[in-house]
Amino acid sequence: RGWRMRLARAFGSAPMLEAALADLANPPRNSQLSGPVALLVLDGDAEGLAAHIAEGMEEAGLSASGGRAPADIARRLIEKAQLRSVRLSDDAFSALKGFLEIDVALSDATAALDKFAADAGLSLGPALENFAARAKAIEAHGLSAAHIRYDAAFGRPLDYYTGLVFEIAVQGGDRPLAGGGRYDRLLTLLGAKKPIPGVGFSVWLDRIEALRETAK
Repeated sequence: RGWRMRLARAFGSAPMLEAALADLANPPRNSQLSGPVALLVLDGDAEGLAAHIAEGMEEAGLSASGGRAPADIARRLIEKAQLRSVRLSDDAFSALKGFLEIDVALSDATAALDKFAADAGLSLGPALENFAARAKAIEAHGLSAAHIRYDAAFGRPLDYYTGLVFEIAVQGGDRPLAGGGRYDRLLTLLGAKKPIPGVGFSVWLDRIEALRETAK
């Protein structure tokens, strides 16, 4: 589960995604940690690690009230170590890379995903059916699926999204003019007592205005 969360956070940033894949292929050692800390992290001794951190903070004249508590720091260090120790099997890593390499016109995306699933021995089931229905709905609204790209490695660096995300840009442009997606968990993050479905987008009016100026 941990490596899935890390990949999810990396979507939208090519360097972060590349680093996450490199770690999954060859997990780094925790050589940057000092001897005692590394041993406590390796043992998963959260209580002992918190005490060690608290002692170090006290010797350095640092107050826990001025930042994160030793217990929080210890928990995070152990979580990071556990996450970075994960190594995918060769088959799983190959399938993951194959999926992330899918970058096709939306009109070809359903077939590409179906082929990927068959090659990897996976069943995408309702997820693929919903994807295909969404692609057909886009075409039904008069948008050319041949001019819309599906990039499996694409993401938007905001963690409240829960489904499809998108960006709209001028052909050949390096910055989006609009972007958004599905975010069913956004309102619960803001305090809603139950999940409320949501979908929306933001528009960069300054970029659109600049584009209009250059087109005159």
